[in-house]
Amino acid sequence: MSSTSPPGGKIEQVKLDIKTWPLPKDPPLGMPALFLGRDTKTYGEAGTGWVEYVPEYECGGIYGKTAPDYQCPFTLAHHDNNLDLNKRDAGSDTPNKEDRKLHVMIASYRDPLCPITLFNLFTKAAYPELLHVNVLMQNDPEVDDHCLKVYCKMIQEHKDNAKVGGNHEPLKTHSLRNSFDLDAQCPHADQVYIHEIHAKDAKGPTFARGMLSADMDQQYHDGKLSPQDYCMSTDSHMDFTVHWDKDMVEMWHAAENEYAVLSSYVNDVERMADVNGRKEVPHLCMITYTSNVRTHATKCARALPRPKLTNAVWGAGLSFSKCHADLKAQVDPHTPHIFDGEEFNRAARFFTHGYDIYTPNASHVYHDYHRSQANPVMHTWGKSFSREEKIYSEYRLSTMIDLAGGEKDKDKSMAMKRSKYGLGDRRTLDQLIDFTGFGLRERKITIDGKNRCGNTRWVPFREHTKGVNYIPRFDVEENPLDPPDETGIWHEGQGKVDEISGAGAVQNKILEENMVTVKKGVERAIETADVMRAEKEKETFEGQVQNSDSEEEEEESSEEEYETHIMGFNDVPDHVAKKIAAAVQNSRSNSILHPPSQGVSSKVSNLRSSGNTQISISHHGFGHLPLPIKLGVIVLTLGLCLTFLLNMSSNSGRKVLRKRRKLKRNV
Repeated sequence: MSSTSPPGGKIEQVKLDIKTWPLPKDPPLGMPALFLGRDTKTYGEAGTGWVEYVPEYECGGIYGKTAPDYQCPFTLAHHDNNLDLNKRDAGSDTPNKEDRKLHVMIASYRDPLCPITLFNLFTKAAYPELLHVNVLMQNDPEVDDHCLKVYCKMIQEHKDNAKVGGNHEPLKTHSLRNSFDLDAQCPHADQVYIHEIHAKDAKGPTFARGMLSADMDQQYHDGKLSPQDYCMSTDSHMDFTVHWDKDMVEMWHAAENEYAVLSSYVNDVERMADVNGRKEVPHLCMITYTSNVRTHATKCARALPRPKLTNAVWGAGLSFSKCHADLKAQVDPHTPHIFDGEEFNRAARFFTHGYDIYTPNASHVYHDYHRSQANPVMHTWGKSFSREEKIYSEYRLSTMIDLAGGEKDKDKSMAMKRSKYGLGDRRTLDQLIDFTGFGLRERKITIDGKNRCGNTRWVPFREHTKGVNYIPRFDVEENPLDPPDETGIWHEGQGKVDEISGAGAVQNKILEENMVTVKKGVERAIETADVMRAEKEKETFEGQVQNSDSEEEEEESSEEEYETHIMGFNDVPDHVAKKIAAAVQNSRSNSILHPPSQGVSSKVSNLRSSGNTQISISHHGFGHLPLPIKLGVIVLTLGLCLTFLLNMSSNSGRKVLRKRRKLKRNV
């Protein structure tokens, strides 16, 4: 869109002419277009069908370059870092983007396709010598094949085949520098780090990716990884196009944003040939609500000329960025057993750290959906499921984005948001809600009925005074070591905490609801105890002494009581919920993951050292609890003690009754 300059020299604002194609019309082949969907009920006719993709909109809105407030990433007036996008680090001897390392993080659970993924990754790379792969391998060593060992075996089989002739094709490599050493016994094996844990210790994807983040963080502190290196996370059952690494780097640079994160749900391997010629790519832009927030209803983008700015919806199947993004928004390891909610939660953390999610305009990484989903072993990680751990994980994720079910105490909630795995300080949660259009606090799909799968406008922010390569520091409790930056939202003078979170009144209201929940739980416990006592008295006086069937019924009743209390208290702060659960059943689980932050004195061991997470658990202590919660716990405990005494009394009565019957029979 060109602007016109009248005699006065002022630029006349001209609206962009953005084409639309209502359903059932289709845009012309080759026209950059975005599919909005068919949901007229939620978004109306204007929010469905196809819309033209106009990159200029991202910086100036409907007026494009003629907008008075037109600005794009790295064209900001306040950006005074003079950051050269082609520099790796100050003083680096590898200034070109082709010479930066590319770190690939792969979480694998008993996946026989993991070695094939490594094989495709290295043999199809343009610069295999720059790849450094971290694999979190969750295997049963007695049953499952070792990812790296089988990769080496595959390489050797292809090499042997070239010598003697056989079923395997000769080994084909695509290195532009001839760096793939065919004479080596296992080329590039020294560039693969395997972090191995037993499959029985697996606790879901976020737990695994959290350990990978810890490995990456350690490599950064060891000087093996630079914030200006490239980082990519993907799955363990993937295929790649030839020179995929070079193309991914070029695509990232095409976004012209140092804070860009390329992410999407990738296409299936069957679409690698792009048979319809439409150049379609998956486009993430919608969510739904389950126990948390789930990425939902993937849309389609067609013939994109460059990566497309999205409304901050991120997918774990593919994420590509500079490593400073992954170092700042590491995966939270304190969220075991989570499959729904982890993606949008991390998207929120990327966004508030100043990062922008882009839909890749071309597919270079593909997912082997058929073979991976058909393997039943890969879906067995849920056998180690702990309901208490999952409840805690959902509570933690909900706290970060102000969903119902999170921490109700305002100070503790803010402490969690400012901790190592919390939110960033470049943008606010309110800005995220406005940008995405998702009413998180009210669990609304849309706040204004507008479909944000189309053209979106970039949200400006103030860059950290220490620059993009600055990585925040945290103590062993995961609390920040550095004072708030003067340009950040946590800094005094940038706004009160309540205003920043946009949830001051909401938090107070939720805290009151929390007290009501505790009281209801106590009343429920006492009522349950009364019912149980009445039933047992009736059994005793009617002389209906039960046998083994009775014991099974009592066990089921105990199980139901436990479930009732967990359900009753799943919305209270974790330390309270845990105390209540412990009082009900003397802590059924001894492996609950708790955060070593927000005043909880815990020490986190090095995740790399043994391949297992070791967490020393301690709590605030009863003395630190608010008075209403103290009273609730005391009343509940007394009620449980009373129930126990009544049970003992009932059992004694049964024994006396049995003795009398025996005496009568003997007489």
